[in-house]
Amino acid sequence: MKHRCLLAIPALLAALVAQAQDRTGDPLAPLAQCINHSEFQFRQQDRLPAHVTTRSVKLATGDGQVSVADGYRLMLFHKGSLPFVNLKIERSADGRFAADHDTILAQMQQMSANSKPPQLVPLERETRQGVEVLALNNPNSTRSSGVISLYTLLHAASGTVATAYLLNQPPDKREFTTDAQYQALRDQFLAALLNCMADPAQ
Repeated sequence: MKHRCLLAIPALLAALVAQAQDRTGDPLAPLAQCINHSEFQFRQQDRLPAHVTTRSVKLATGDGQVSVADGYRLMLFHKGSLPFVNLKIERSADGRFAADHDTILAQMQQMSANSKPPQLVPLERETRQGVEVLALNNPNSTRSSGVISLYTLLHAASGTVATAYLLNQPPDKREFTTDAQYQALRDQFLAALLNCMADPAQ
């Protein structure tokens, strides 16, 4: 009996992998295409492998898990030769959005609590067009390196989560020279993303 159970394990694993790869649709495609029709466009879109069904996040209590039924990674360009936004769009698993929301909120609260001047990034939270927006912004955008701002947008009606890392670039290649210019470009991107999340078919 024990030998028979051991033989059944590979078959069970194969069945689980096959089930994970069985995608009957592409629910995030309209959102990706809507974003691509804005002023911010991607040059390739990387779809999450079907066998990946969760992602880990760092919390004060340890690692947390966020469900991922489907997802894309999009490197978005504006007018420059370097990407301005590293954008991840994901769909929560059925019945998991509320728990994913709470885990992501806790993650961003933890990131905000652990930040120190001059990288002071108090968490901002608001709801616009039916989309909850969580934001962490470095106030010194022109002097920071790597990620300047981190935005997470959550749309409960569709179970969609968008995570946007807004990137700094070398001074000779970026499209802004002042904090105000960066903020204007950031807000332009956020408006486009919000519109697409609220209505991807527009």
